[in-house]
Amino acid sequence: MIAPVTGSPRVLVVEDDAGIAEAVVYALERDGMRARVAGSIERARADDAAFDVAVLDLGLPDGSGYTLLGEWRSRDDRPAVIVLTSRDGEVDCVASLEAGADDFVPKPFSPRALVARIRAVLRRRTAAAPPTGASVRTTGLHVDLDRRTASFDGRPMELTKIELDLLAVLARAPGRVHTRELLVEQVWGGRVAMTERNVDSHVKALRRKLGEAGASPELITAVRGVGFKLDEPR
Repeated sequence: MIAPVTGSPRVLVVEDDAGIAEAVVYALERDGMRARVAGSIERARADDAAFDVAVLDLGLPDGSGYTLLGEWRSRDDRPAVIVLTSRDGEVDCVASLEAGADDFVPKPFSPRALVARIRAVLRRRTAAAPPTGASVRTTGLHVDLDRRTASFDGRPMELTKIELDLLAVLARAPGRVHTRELLVEQVWGGRVAMTERNVDSHVKALRRKLGEAGASPELITAVRGVGFKLDEPR
């Protein structure tokens, strides 16, 4: 469960470049946040202190940052994650968001802008967190927002946080057309970095996983020039 952040946000900076890590920590602490550094996957795993946000480099000396992203995504107290990397291509941006990152910042970057993005992510997560103790059902489809699980005809689906939230929003109002702008607001909290292509990529991944669970991928249909809707399963 994602709890609202109280007090000074705690940030774990996973970055092997000492100069970059120092600049990030300086900017964070100057803004009143508490920050610490882990220069590798192993050190990040060994850091057992709680943190609210991770600033994560993808190219670490002992492996890919995607490994940590996957591990954090499965935690009940999943931290916010901002990927900070020299891989500035669209493929890595989309892949990071689909893997569960909350934002993507390419290097070179502005430390002040990074701090602003962290603040924005924390505000969005608090404002847009799905209600707990809630369950969304349509014929054959079950989304449990408390346990953060989804299934179709009893077959579980392995969804990222974004995919589950996206499915819940669509399933709350079967047949209703949701514009891409509305989905960005309801799922991402109005994340300014999101584009229509990013939304379409998440919908594509969700359709694939619906198909793997036995539902028709066309359960989610595109309304040309508008957005998407979820139809009642047949």
